[in-house]
Amino acid sequence: MSGSASQKLSFQAMIFTACLFPFYILAATLTNSAAILTDLLATSFDLTALTACWLVLKIAHNAQAGRYAYGLGKLENLAELMIALLQTVLVFIAGSNAIMRLMHPEGVSGAELGLFVTAAAVIGNTILNRKATRLAHETRSPVLAAQARVHLVSAISSGSVFIVTVVLSIFNNVTWMYYLDPVASFVVIGFMIYNIFAMLSNSVASLLDQAIDEAGQLRILKVLTSHFDDFDELGDIRTRQFGGKMFVELHLGFEGDWTVAKTRAVVARLSDAVKHEFKQAGDEVDVAVVLIPAHGPAADAALGH
Repeated sequence: MSGSASQKLSFQAMIFTACLFPFYILAATLTNSAAILTDLLATSFDLTALTACWLVLKIAHNAQAGRYAYGLGKLENLAELMIALLQTVLVFIAGSNAIMRLMHPEGVSGAELGLFVTAAAVIGNTILNRKATRLAHETRSPVLAAQARVHLVSAISSGSVFIVTVVLSIFNNVTWMYYLDPVASFVVIGFMIYNIFAMLSNSVASLLDQAIDEAGQLRILKVLTSHFDDFDELGDIRTRQFGGKMFVELHLGFEGDWTVAKTRAVVARLSDAVKHEFKQAGDEVDVAVVLIPAHGPAADAALGH
């Protein structure tokens, strides 16, 4: 994973949101718009989420490889889970305010600063979403994928608030249009709920150490079938994936009269073949081959590649 590029992007996103946040507070104070207030709460979530993303990437990049041999993928998933829980609290706060405004609709006044801030949020988050999406695809990092979703949701939410605020500012004397303000709040809340479910489903599944999907299993079987004559016995095939990383463990037995050098050469060939098969599908995988003794139920040696 390109640690420096990922950290740089997360840091830029965090600074952008931090600079925008005081203007959001001022805009929410000067106007009586429920939509802008909801967008302020969503932005506070964004700032917390992006700060967590930056910290996780920084810790992962600076971690000792020997101490954390399998990386810190679960740390990314835990951060994603905590972000989802935080956003749940903000949804309840924003929802309560939107319901109150729906029961007592009011016109919007003093929204000039709110229009400027929401427009800046749309432009900035759109640019950051494109960058985060590209990096997430390259690195297969769940925390960057979560960051990309944060920017996408923020851009759409702020865009909705901007449009509604413009309409209400123009047609401020049309009473029935006052309901557009809380409706825009519910649109933002809807995107926040979508983000919560996306984060929870991804983080919980990864924390459970799920196996590689069926397509990945078929790739492994394809390699083993094409190298069927290279080993004498096939034991367990164990796979796992978390934090955007995949691991394959093959339990194989070889002829008892083979030399260590010959066995190592075959193991290296099999491991490279599995890695190549996954690489063609755009995935990276770590492969370990556990040697099954000629006689005995347990493996007592392992060659990792």
